[in-house]
Amino acid sequence: MVPGLQHKKLKVRDGTEIALQVRGPEDAPAIVLANGLGGTYEAFRYLYRFLGERYRIVCWDYRGLYRSGRPRDLATLAVEHQVRDLVEILDTERIQRAVLVGWSMGVQVNFEMLRADAGRVAGMVSMNGTYGTPFRTALASRLARYIIPPALSLMKANANLVSRTTQVAVGWDGLIRTMARFGLVSYDIDEEAMRDVAQDFKTLDFAIYSDTLRRLGEHDAREVLPRIAVPVLIITGDQDLMTPVFTARKMNRLIPGSRLVVIAGGSHYTPLEYPHIIEDEVRRFLDGVPGWETRGRRSSPQVERPA
Repeated sequence: MVPGLQHKKLKVRDGTEIALQVRGPEDAPAIVLANGLGGTYEAFRYLYRFLGERYRIVCWDYRGLYRSGRPRDLATLAVEHQVRDLVEILDTERIQRAVLVGWSMGVQVNFEMLRADAGRVAGMVSMNGTYGTPFRTALASRLARYIIPPALSLMKANANLVSRTTQVAVGWDGLIRTMARFGLVSYDIDEEAMRDVAQDFKTLDFAIYSDTLRRLGEHDAREVLPRIAVPVLIITGDQDLMTPVFTARKMNRLIPGSRLVVIAGGSHYTPLEYPHIIEDEVRRFLDGVPGWETRGRRSSPQVERPA
């Protein structure tokens, strides 16, 4: 559980009700946490603990997923529409500039936010994600792009069955260990935290989930990367099957001055596996974001960036 959160609902431009979570002083430097498809704000629990009350932290559930409402037009599940929700959230919360922290899908959402409104982005932390077209690289196989779309169609056609199966799987004691055997998580994962994340899977509409994932697979922000002019920290695990390490290395090459951290043994759920490494890297990163210091904090040396 993450203490101190305000749970809010915001009705955005098309009438969709978006669930958001807010914590921290209104006048503090702002951090936006952009979720993956594999979890809610609970996946960021260690970052919340580390960041404490020093920052204004905003997170939200993507439209149609978890606690957010289903949109009337399913075309709005695309990444650019998710970003429009974020812009409305920032406007409502009166946040002019923020550091964006994204995990998995959230990395693509944040790159799209940079394209839409770069002036509001002070810096970016990208964890276990890619810049776009993830089906081309998932599982480190060229076959993934041919396998995943039909699998998503099958999921959508059998959404009720998938939901019932998920209800059973989430309650199974052997779930986390089985995921580890298949390489979906590391054996070093915080099992209690992962179980809390998995509990939210019970709420999913898997028809919406499959459509969101399909549209995520179509998204591409590749051309944004060379133009990024803010500090960027890229964190990944060398055992991540969903967004393999070579995608992070490519982002590091394309984003000027970015820093890459590869965590040995980390899977796609690195934030729940190696939180102390991530906390240390994020601390150094935040200290190096120009003009974005927390009141009363001592200055630390800036993160050394590769030429």
